[in-house]
Amino acid sequence: MAINDLPKVKLVGCWAHARRKFDKALTALPAEAKNKETPYAAEEGLQFCNQLFAIERKLKDVSLDERQKERFERSQPVLDAFSTWVQKQSSRVTPKSALGQAIKYCRNQWPRLTMFLQDGRLEIDNNRSERAIKPFVIGRKNWMNRLKL
Repeated sequence: MAINDLPKVKLVGCWAHARRKFDKALTALPAEAKNKETPYAAEEGLQFCNQLFAIERKLKDVSLDERQKERFERSQPVLDAFSTWVQKQSSRVTPKSALGQAIKYCRNQWPRLTMFLQDGRLEIDNNRSERAIKPFVIGRKNWMNRLKL
């Protein structure tokens, strides 16, 4: 049984992964493209992600109910604007480019990326859970490497 098939389980997307893809697209630009007065599309995508993280930092110490309420009031408009921007950019970028991959990721993950709005307990990214399992993953990798000897 796949995790998608479990009853009452809703998968939550990770905005850190989405943000990282826009950052990668921005760093892939040649130097002359980065110095333009007009922001490059990858920078715009990164700015949307940064806005969401800034909102979350401000909601760090509020109650779960207040967090959910504030997310609908503050994050939902950012998500709406970002969704419109992503749709617009989809037809403008090469799908295999770094920016095209970032946009594709967001389009494919959109229902999961917006899931954090539904519950104040949900986090905007999965960094904490990834840090929690990292010792096991590294331990497993080391163990598997020892078996190859």
